[in-house]
Amino acid sequence: MSKGNSLFTFIAGAVTGAALLLLANTEKGEEVVEEIKEKGSEAFENGRAAILKRLDQLEKALARKEKEEAAAAEEAPEAEEEA
Repeated sequence: MSKGNSLFTFIAGAVTGAALLLLANTEKGEEVVEEIKEKGSEAFENGRAAILKRLDQLEKALARKEKEEAAAAEEAPEAEEEA
């Protein structure tokens, strides 16, 4: 069963590759390839922008947390001195 499934997968991959090669060699195929490139590039840039935005938010949150911890550390010795 496994050998038959592997053979089917190989044949399906070969047929798909041949079809894509034929499509890419036509005018319409070239247009499709260019459109895919543009959409892929656009998706990459959108994803990159979203990740950078989240990293900025994370950086701000960490800075705020460090500031709060520093303020708490400064208050703790003062409270002990007053007691």
